[in-house]
Amino acid sequence: MLPGAFGVMFHHFHGSGHAPGQGTVGAAELERAVDSAGAARLLPAAEWVERVRRDDLPADAVCLTFDDNLRSQLDVAVPVLERLGLTAFFFVQTGPLRGEPDRTEVYRHFRESRFATLDDFHAAFEEALDPDESGAVVPAHHLAEFAFYTGADRRFRFLRDDVLGPERYHAVMEELLTASGTSVEALAQGLWMDAAALAGLHSAGHVIGLHSHSHPTRLAELPEAEQRREYERNAGVIEEVTGERPAAAAHPVNSYGPETLAILRELGVEVAFRSNTAVGSPSALELQREDIANLA
Repeated sequence: MLPGAFGVMFHHFHGSGHAPGQGTVGAAELERAVDSAGAARLLPAAEWVERVRRDDLPADAVCLTFDDNLRSQLDVAVPVLERLGLTAFFFVQTGPLRGEPDRTEVYRHFRESRFATLDDFHAAFEEALDPDESGAVVPAHHLAEFAFYTGADRRFRFLRDDVLGPERYHAVMEELLTASGTSVEALAQGLWMDAAALAGLHSAGHVIGLHSHSHPTRLAELPEAEQRREYERNAGVIEEVTGERPAAAAHPVNSYGPETLAILRELGVEVAFRSNTAVGSPSALELQREDIANLA
């Protein structure tokens, strides 16, 4: 696979009723990314898949990718794409379509909407931990490949993923939500696109791809059987919504291993993206992406 080609990765947007927050971008930033890429380099999503299939993806090709099927993408980014006549990849976590909200996304909304600053949230979070948990030292290299993370971001993610683990992390966050007088269910309202919106994107020529069912932050560490369930459920829901078996995927939180790639191949995935550009010679299932925060 040609090493110069890459996808531009987007997540959260502000505007059209969606408040600004850490890492959010607006319609203007999306338009600037399109201008920077240049019309000649920017490929429609379906053409990107076809060019990868034929192994003739241009070395300077660029595509647009949107992770997590967030409602802000539909309200802010899609009108820009329509105005410019562009199509993109939308990588979908399907849990919310089954009434199973991704708590990590809900917690992000919680810290953005219920605290005056992220420092206030981090202080409350660490205060809720046991001393041996909050006293953990973050390795210097932790998440160093994501240059847009602050030191506080890296510390929070280290505590969340390496010190607490999912069960303990959720327990701590549930304590904070309860103390704030809210709940996962209340905060989840309006965060994600519904099935009708995704079906509309598919009909408009966008490529709807896999992004796991529940969006685990350490998918590669799950037993192979659990990884398979994540992606089989993901593929089944997307096929039900679009009428097509998905041929593209993005690795959630860049977490994957050889068994993950084998599972994706078995499911018919031909194109998959990483979350960074840290692989030297990317295969068709490890295509590189650059976060819009780095490009900005």
